[in-house]
Amino acid sequence: MSDKAKSYRNTALIAVSSVINILFSVVKNKFLAIFLGPSGIGKFGILSDFVGTVYSIGSFGVSNSGVQAIAKASTESNEAVKKTYNTLVFIYTILSVIIVTGVCVLAPYISVLLIKNESLTWFLRIVSLSIAFKFRSAIQGNLITGLQRVGLLAKGTAMQGFIAMVVGIALGYFLGINAVPYLVLSLGMGSWVVTFIQSRKILKELPTTKERFPIKQMFPIFLIGISTTWSGVLESTVSIVSKGGIARKWGQDFVGYYQVAIGFTYTYISFITQSITSDYYPRLVTTISKGSDEVAKFVNHQISISMNLVTPILLIMLTFSKLFVTVLFSTKFLLASELINYTVAGTFILVVAWPIGYVFLAHRATKIYIVGELIGNLTLLLFNFAVIYFGRKQYDFPLIGLAYVLHFIIYLFAIVLIFYKKFNGYITKENIKTFSINAFIITGIIIAKIIFNPIVVYILGSALIAIFFYVCRNEYLFMLNSILNKKK
Repeated sequence: MSDKAKSYRNTALIAVSSVINILFSVVKNKFLAIFLGPSGIGKFGILSDFVGTVYSIGSFGVSNSGVQAIAKASTESNEAVKKTYNTLVFIYTILSVIIVTGVCVLAPYISVLLIKNESLTWFLRIVSLSIAFKFRSAIQGNLITGLQRVGLLAKGTAMQGFIAMVVGIALGYFLGINAVPYLVLSLGMGSWVVTFIQSRKILKELPTTKERFPIKQMFPIFLIGISTTWSGVLESTVSIVSKGGIARKWGQDFVGYYQVAIGFTYTYISFITQSITSDYYPRLVTTISKGSDEVAKFVNHQISISMNLVTPILLIMLTFSKLFVTVLFSTKFLLASELINYTVAGTFILVVAWPIGYVFLAHRATKIYIVGELIGNLTLLLFNFAVIYFGRKQYDFPLIGLAYVLHFIIYLFAIVLIFYKKFNGYITKENIKTFSINAFIITGIIIAKIIFNPIVVYILGSALIAIFFYVCRNEYLFMLNSILNKKK
């Protein structure tokens, strides 16, 4: 099976597991809302966010750096894989013990910081154990992902969703609001159980050695993890600052419109982000040793796949945004549909940029990666502030979306330039042509939505979507054959 066919098949597996996981989550959340009430859901949100934040900072980005380490070791030998795994387990076990102990000791002060009283003290001590489970689950997940066992990964995602649903409903029914800390704990524990069972199968294939690499030898891996963690913190900071500016300028309702527009596009293309991190990235790491030309070919394969899979979804979201917002939210959020016009365009650029950005991580070029992320985040912050500062009335609000698009154009230009200059990369003429045509169609629909009424836009958009599928029919037939594992 070719690299392109394999990517299509793996992406399909991840997409299916993601959809199943979302369905389990919807059922679980519905029951928890009934059993816990607003207060319980609020506490669950606070504790979940706390665990997530502590894990993200304390793990030094192990979800990315660990995958890179395992994938790199897999190009050398099984013994190198096992020694890398042993080293990661050793380091992160010590870190998890330190963090859990720290949370238990400081729980009263953390509770006061979060809700201005000590009522969450014991809840925090219970959920701190979830951090330890998340650490171990992450290392086991690194082994599965780094060795490109996408089938196991997809099954694991669905299994974790099922376990979380069943355990969550049972705890909520029997314990009510007192189930909150155990719900958070069960999420970490359930993830660990699944990855433990799956990783055992892989470990049986590896040598039984207990040897580890020196900590000094793993230092580049920590640098990669720190850079990705720093990138996430920077992105969150830009988001929070921008939302604060929107709230002060136009009011809190407009923060809600902004959140809906951004979240709407991200949610429905999440399978691509998972595919890139779980399938494309570890395979890219193993391709690095083959030379810059092979890397460029592999990157272009992923760019082509990303555009082919995401463009139809984005065109549908763009054409019927008002209908989606009305059905999924309410007519009160219709202003968000104007912003979706631009977030769709920005997201299209982003899915093309992602495969290139991961080249920097695969080469362990942390400084270049940081520069690229700085350019992306700072340009967004700059453009957002320009719109907020110069915007006068509420009808200027959608210009925030235009800022979103412009910053991604600059970001794409910057990383493509780095890709060409530093890594001898290139973008094929076919991908440039496809990108230009898709960008033209998206721009055309946006202009049509400004000029015409919704009925005309629905008809025009539907026609363009139908033409798009017809023109790309051979590619989608190849995709289906790849997913069904048929030889063509």
